[in-house]
Amino acid sequence: MSEIRIGTCSWMDRSLVASGWYPKSAKDPEDKLKFYSQHFDTVEVDSSFYAIPKEKSIYAWALRTPPNFLFNVKAFGLFTFHAISLKSLPLEIRDGMNLARRDRVKLFDLERSVRSLLWEVFYRRIYVLHNMGRLGYLLFQFPPWFKYEAKTLEYIRFLAKKSRPFKVAVEIRHRSWLEDDNKAAFLKLLEDENLAYVAVDEPKLVWTVPFEWPVTASWGTVLRLHGRNSEAWMKKNISVAERFAYRYDEAELRSIAEEVAARIEQVPSAYVMFNNCFRDFAVKNALQMKRYLGMGGGSTLEVEQKNLPMD
Repeated sequence: MSEIRIGTCSWMDRSLVASGWYPKSAKDPEDKLKFYSQHFDTVEVDSSFYAIPKEKSIYAWALRTPPNFLFNVKAFGLFTFHAISLKSLPLEIRDGMNLARRDRVKLFDLERSVRSLLWEVFYRRIYVLHNMGRLGYLLFQFPPWFKYEAKTLEYIRFLAKKSRPFKVAVEIRHRSWLEDDNKAAFLKLLEDENLAYVAVDEPKLVWTVPFEWPVTASWGTVLRLHGRNSEAWMKKNISVAERFAYRYDEAELRSIAEEVAARIEQVPSAYVMFNNCFRDFAVKNALQMKRYLGMGGGSTLEVEQKNLPMD
């Protein structure tokens, strides 16, 4: 038996909250998560990119959701070479650091011992979810400037070893990873370390990663849908909300559903995560996708190989 899990890449996106999709009775993040879990069986935790979640928050997530609900955690931004607000570092790490004049920091602004401690704190928190059987995958989403090189390839291998026994998914955003011999070496690394290649659906521009969906992990595969708002992606200095303001139409969703059906024949599980988080676009598209794949309610779809309903 295989399973398909469909969800969104946030449950607390500001425009979603403002859209009116949540009932007025869902007043706090925990209540909203409880409502969300009545419709979906997985969600991506986006807030973990900006700050390491507190242990009490993780237990609160688990208490508000059914036992089979899985959380997919986006890795803390420092570990994928993004600049992070200094205030987002755990207080026990921030104390005593000589970075008072900085508002934002990058990974190598920190001493090796501090980097190690930071990873230890992050790992322990995510292990709480893993230990409860509530962790889907840990996502490392690298920035567009993270190009293919021997040292960046080895960094991914390093993360794979440090992240065990978590299921890990890797999203690259620079075309160099999929060019010529680079692609073969990259995919071999993913297969060797049992890491899932994250397929992305996004605008087809000169600098974006083309849609490819190789299956590289024995545990499953991941598709993240960023929308196809090409016009917005080509503009400079626009908000994140504008960039992801795209609602997939019926024909597009049915085409994507066919891709999902093809992949689920190869792996035990597939995660289909909508990241077009503008107003209620992501949740509405995710609910449509569930219908197209024959999924009802908030439960995981279990399907026999080669027997997936499409309508």
